[in-house]
Amino acid sequence: MAKSKTASINVRLYPELKQEAENVFAYHGLSLPDAITVFLNHACMAGGFPFELKGARWHDPVSLAALEECNQLENDPNTKRFRNAADLIADCLEGDDGE
Repeated sequence: MAKSKTASINVRLYPELKQEAENVFAYHGLSLPDAITVFLNHACMAGGFPFELKGARWHDPVSLAALEECNQLENDPNTKRFRNAADLIADCLEGDDGE
């Protein structure tokens, strides 16, 4: 005898995300609840996420500006470079003479 589905999940989503996901899964013949069930089954079989998680994306202006500055410094031949953190700290302390 087949088990009956009695557990439920209530999730709040952005309406646009829900609609886009429904469209994607409908293309494959699945409803959103069916797709969630597939995801959960695969996660349980995999013992975690059934796909690789990637690093965070940096979309906010402050993070983008900081990344751009890092890239510029990395490519600037005049940027001071240090072999390790101790050398960096020593350099900072040398310049800290009360100026």
